[in-house]
Amino acid sequence: MSPPPTIAQQLAAKQREISVAEFFERNRQILGFDNPQRALLTTVKEGVDNGLDACDEARILPDILVEISKETDDRLRVAVTDSGPGILRREIPNVFARLLYGSRFHSNRQARGQQGIGISAAVLYANLTTARPARVTSKVEEEEAAHVLELVIDTQKNQPRVVSEDVTLWDSPHGTRVELVLKARYVRGRQSPYEYLRGTAIVNPHARIVLVEPDGTRVTFERASTDLPPVAKETLPHPYGLELGELGYLLKASKRSGLAEFLTKDLQGVSARTARELLAAAGLTNSAPPASVSGDEQDRLLRALHDAPLIAPSPEGLSPIGSILIKRGLRNVLGELRPEFYCPPVSRPPKVHAGFPFMVEVGLVYGGGLPADQPVQILRFANRVPLLFQQGACAITNAISNLDWRRYGLDQKGGSGLPSGPALILVHVASTKVPFTNEAKEAVAEDPEIDKELTLALQAAARHLRTHISRKSRRDFASEKFAIIQRILPKLAEKTSHLVGKGVPDLTPVITRIMDIVNVETPFESDKNGVRAKVEVTNYTPRTRVLELFVEIPPDVFPLAVFEPVPDGVEAALGRAWWTLPKLGPNGRTALSFSFPPKTDVEANDLDWYVAGIDEAHILGAEPLPGDWDVRLPRTIVEAAEAAAADAAANGATGEEEVDYDAAEASAHTSEED
Repeated sequence: MSPPPTIAQQLAAKQREISVAEFFERNRQILGFDNPQRALLTTVKEGVDNGLDACDEARILPDILVEISKETDDRLRVAVTDSGPGILRREIPNVFARLLYGSRFHSNRQARGQQGIGISAAVLYANLTTARPARVTSKVEEEEAAHVLELVIDTQKNQPRVVSEDVTLWDSPHGTRVELVLKARYVRGRQSPYEYLRGTAIVNPHARIVLVEPDGTRVTFERASTDLPPVAKETLPHPYGLELGELGYLLKASKRSGLAEFLTKDLQGVSARTARELLAAAGLTNSAPPASVSGDEQDRLLRALHDAPLIAPSPEGLSPIGSILIKRGLRNVLGELRPEFYCPPVSRPPKVHAGFPFMVEVGLVYGGGLPADQPVQILRFANRVPLLFQQGACAITNAISNLDWRRYGLDQKGGSGLPSGPALILVHVASTKVPFTNEAKEAVAEDPEIDKELTLALQAAARHLRTHISRKSRRDFASEKFAIIQRILPKLAEKTSHLVGKGVPDLTPVITRIMDIVNVETPFESDKNGVRAKVEVTNYTPRTRVLELFVEIPPDVFPLAVFEPVPDGVEAALGRAWWTLPKLGPNGRTALSFSFPPKTDVEANDLDWYVAGIDEAHILGAEPLPGDWDVRLPRTIVEAAEAAAADAAANGATGEEEVDYDAAEASAHTSEED
């Protein structure tokens, strides 16, 4: 009779391998399925992200349809359809019913999904909570019919199991549809599918997104642009982001003949000269086979790589939104609020975090229908994906809270915490490897390099806001003053003239001396005949003025504009045009206009007006020319006139004498010829 098993033997008998599917089945909260409301949002998010990624890779304008319908009191049916290239039949089971299966995990480039968990986790949650299989329909352009598969996940093996299979005709040339029945709850609020899709539409203005809610309400976020985002190119690993184990794997897998060739061709940022120097510092030879490098040698090599002054990682792996599309996306979704100011979006240059390139983009909207007595709205994004949960734990929120917004015109108790006011702040972090706080990818983790870039981008946007608020205050004061003067002075003059028995005098010189401004009126009209922008410039100053008027138009619609008169200069690539206006004496007025064809996608908020030749304290209705614009001639008429005025003042003139602009113009032309 054999002796009874020992405790160690009994424990050993219980040991077995746990599949990743089985682990996440028991720890679904890690992936964002911890309650019915959040589970619904995560399911929609993963389906939409997959569709957008597939469309972007195939260079197809995305059309996304999200349908949510009620099955029972606690069960919802969720269907996400995209216009992507479709999925081959043999890949459908693995893509939708096998965790950690995907094409982007080893790809060093920006993408919404990386780990191959998201949509499979949604299928796993649906299987677990309703025991209903996922129904996937997909069609590729080369095939006549679409494949329809019903799938479940074998959690013990992390393998897909096909419950049923069929083919069907589909009216779309290509695309994918996934349907799930899951335990979920629909609530339209701040953390809802509606808000997620609204945010997605802002940072993906090239997509058309439709949401059908459980009560039948249909919400459409129309496409605001037909420009596809730039393709994020796959880049080589950078030494600054390597760990010792990763370096060992790359060395063993390398096909290069020597270490010098491995460093320069299998890694980025290492030049041939740098490779020789760091190999010498590590005590290794250039021709040594990569697979022969031992553990200690790998350690020395990695230390040398981390200490070497290498070229920064290439930003080609990133796909930023871009300032034009940020503004267009915000305008498209927030149009009903009619904001008074869209801050010029800020895009910081690419930087490096742990060896991975990243960049920060910030957009800011102010005024209009945004609530003035509440904290500002924050829209957080990572790789074009909205972050709706864990706002307080996110590096983006902390960077906003740590900035003293009182300096920039917003209310903020104590100079810290979220500011209050009629503003919305959009922050986008793009990276080949965003440091999230958890697997659910709901918040950006704290990191010194990222925190610094967030702060600098927010400060740049906040400075634009401060300038706008300051100028708005001055314009409002000047406009109010102008209105009062034009309303009261004529009545005073009329009564006074009646008392003294004389005629009513011309008040124009008096108004001019009191106001001392150049008024720029820019009415904007749109109807079935087209879009027209008219400009009237009136000189309410006691001096003759020669001014330059500038307009900035979205570059994609700039070629459609018909100008009258023809501009003196244009920079079509930047959407800029400018005119040197005729001499305007006191109370002088001039006008110009331009138009667009019917249904042109342009609004008054898209046009920015600037004036050169006068300081900003004397402008009403436009802004002074930004200092970074390099569009004028080396010596313009305006500059020559100002120089003449300065010379007159230096010779004892009072400043009220009229400048000889004809002589100034001749001087300017002479300077141009020189």
